[in-house]
Amino acid sequence: MHPRSAPKSVHWKAISHLSPSCQWNAHANRTSGRRRKERIIFTRSGEWRSGCLDHFRSRPQQWCGAPELCAAQRISHARFLPALLSGGPVLQPLVVGLGRSGSGLHLHTLGGLARRTAATGHPLVALPAVGCDPRADSLRLLGAPGEVTAVTTLEQALRYVDPATAVVHVCTPPRLRYDLLAELAGHGFRRMIVEKPLAASMDELDALIRLRQDAGLDLVTVTHWITSRLAGRLRRLVSGGLLGSLRRIIVDQHKPRFLRSLATDGHPSALDVEIPHSLALALDLAGPAELRAARCWDLRCGDRGLPLLGGAHVELEHRSGVVTLLRSDLGAPLRQRSVVCEFDGGTATAHFPLSEDDDHAQLVVAPFDRGTAAPPTGVLDADGVPGIGRHTLDADGVPGIGHDTLDTDGMPGIGHHVFRDDALTAFLDDAYRGFSSGAAGAGNFPLACATTRLLCAAREHCAVTPHAGAGSR
Repeated sequence: MHPRSAPKSVHWKAISHLSPSCQWNAHANRTSGRRRKERIIFTRSGEWRSGCLDHFRSRPQQWCGAPELCAAQRISHARFLPALLSGGPVLQPLVVGLGRSGSGLHLHTLGGLARRTAATGHPLVALPAVGCDPRADSLRLLGAPGEVTAVTTLEQALRYVDPATAVVHVCTPPRLRYDLLAELAGHGFRRMIVEKPLAASMDELDALIRLRQDAGLDLVTVTHWITSRLAGRLRRLVSGGLLGSLRRIIVDQHKPRFLRSLATDGHPSALDVEIPHSLALALDLAGPAELRAARCWDLRCGDRGLPLLGGAHVELEHRSGVVTLLRSDLGAPLRQRSVVCEFDGGTATAHFPLSEDDDHAQLVVAPFDRGTAAPPTGVLDADGVPGIGRHTLDADGVPGIGHDTLDTDGMPGIGHHVFRDDALTAFLDDAYRGFSSGAAGAGNFPLACATTRLLCAAREHCAVTPHAGAGSR
């Protein structure tokens, strides 16, 4: 129903109810002419306030006039106007915990995702994101000006974000995570993305499962390794039978982590740092598993020693018969993120991107008898997009390096594949679209629970097993 005080010469189109806490209503006033403009008018208790956009035919760049509109709507940039006009959902992030994960990964990635989707005319993420951390006043946050609002308490955050249209990114250490999630649920937040691991103990996991059910939480655990393009190609190799049956998985995740381990105490052992990523991937590729062995060792730097933070080994036996070895050395001089899948007829070696400096992944598919292997004939990548071209053979008949060639079913061919794989951006894109449809965590949560149970079993095993000294890899 149009407001009675609306000017008769204006064509009104109701767009949406904004925040229920302030009950703003938005309407669009379109004017035509050589210079097309778009006017957004917000009403509250019969008051008219408006902001005007010039050059709306092209990409809108800024609000002109009425800056208070941005504060009322919590939108700092007019790039979100197309979503308002279309009535599509635009969700605002609340990132709780602004350490390396919250600030360096989540906030940074959300800014890029917001800009990219806005450029297509279908915004997915509403900025500014709200970052919450007791140390927020002293932190230097990544992101363009106006893209992040920093607060120190959850009560302050509620002034800037509406739980009904928010996605909470829980990037705090796993200790006492249940209390935080319960507090968020009590404030009305339902959409949550939780950093790994999901819980620090079996009792906490059971409590989280009950909380999710009782409060109706749509909960997703960060598993961007699994949603990566590289993992998708490994899954196709496992299911497609190109190299026969999968027999063994070896995952190596090594990096020097001295500074962060010395400066923070968020992770009690190396099992909580990198192992959750590789453990979830192994379960995704080979199915349910039981723990065979686990051990941790100390991290030593000079005359200081940090118990259990030097690295970890985990061995699994899957019901499918596959055996998995997970290795993580947090005192290594070099970074490595690789997965070797051994099949009856060959191997697939996957190299994940090492950092945000470069988002390219690599996959080497090699049969045991390379002399009989033929190069692939298709030129479609996993998304059905034409590839660069076919592999070339060197003088020894081995596929050359540098081209990414898949067959028409998306099956990686024999050879060395190099391709872009911005896994965290793709994961958050999928999660936000899932939240919009109301089923983001439906498929993710069971895997997260299975991963957490095995991590808890590994912790218990390490607690009763004498841990090795520093440098054991």
